Amino acid sequence: MEAVGVHCHSLEKLTLDSESVNDVGLLAIAQGCTALNYLHLQCVNVTDEALKAVGRFCISLKTLILCSFQKFTDRSLQAIGNGCKTLNVLSLSDCYFLSDQSLVAIANGCSELKRLELNGCHNIGTNGLESIGRYCRLTELVVKYCQNIGDSAFLEIGNGCTQLQALHLVDCSSISDAAICYIAKGCRNLKKLHVRRCYKVGDEGITAVGRNCRHLTDLSLRFCDRIGDDALISIGNGCASLRQLNVSGCYRVGDVGVTAISKGCPLLIHLDVSVCQNVGDMGLAALGEGCPYLKDIVLSHCRKITDIGLGYLVKHCTKLESCHMVYCPSITAAGVATVVSSCINIRKVLVEKWKVTQRTRRRAAPVLTELCLEV
Repeated sequence: MEAVGVHCHSLEKLTLDSESVNDVGLLAIAQGCTALNYLHLQCVNVTDEALKAVGRFCISLKTLILCSFQKFTDRSLQAIGNGCKTLNVLSLSDCYFLSDQSLVAIANGCSELKRLELNGCHNIGTNGLESIGRYCRLTELVVKYCQNIGDSAFLEIGNGCTQLQALHLVDCSSISDAAICYIAKGCRNLKKLHVRRCYKVGDEGITAVGRNCRHLTDLSLRFCDRIGDDALISIGNGCASLRQLNVSGCYRVGDVGVTAISKGCPLLIHLDVSVCQNVGDMGLAALGEGCPYLKDIVLSHCRKITDIGLGYLVKHCTKLESCHMVYCPSITAAGVATVVSSCINIRKVLVEKWKVTQRTRRRAAPVLTELCLEV
């Protein structure tokens, strides 16, 4: 690493993933490669001393990605905030010793920050993210496995980051409908919202999204078990540009919600309703009538869907390319054959092996590029 620092003064992008890299190597890089604008580190033996040098010498840094660090503290991020004024992207994953002070320093020093990812940073809480909302103008925010970040942080994000286009929330137990409402009311240009296993988020928050976020194109609500048909009715009424929807594991969602989507979101191309036990043939029939551009559908573990519903779907969704229907007990070999024979663009089918007859297999051979068979 010392040789790189001595000879590669024009180096702009560097990714390091090694336990053997230590402060000596990174210090040499920071001092010798001052043009660096992208730095991705997964080096458990790097400490504050090296990262402080990055903040001191690499003032052109635009992207900083730090993963699985165990030996640095808030002092590192304070140095980044003081020196890297043009930082656009910051990603922190499993950085256990960082606290709110790190985000406060970034917020105060890096006003051009556009994308922030916090993943498994358990000591970062509401106050840190509030500071980001006050001083930065994010367009994308990712928060995963951060249990100490609460709703009021998203009040500041909604008030300050009005151009936010993408929000990802995963396993954030302190976040409720209030947070989603703050975002919906303040970030009306939101295009992508992914929420997974946030069990306090329900219909109220997603209803606010439907009322306010008219440009939404990608909505994923996987395993948010308080979300039901009322949320999808609002999305159907307000988000006509929606192209991707994933409500896998939202067991309250049923035919009423799917029908609302089919009537209000005609541009839909991807739908995942797997493990939605209340979705049945009525919903599939509505999709067939209202979503002619549908390309990918995931129906696995939907017990109420039958061959009849599949028939309605494929009759009109002629652009269908992929269909997952594993563990749907009411779908038979006849239903599988209908999908394969009716959809001229079909490329991928996921279904139990015993539901694929020899005739279907022969018919599919010249069409399918991937036939996935589950035992």
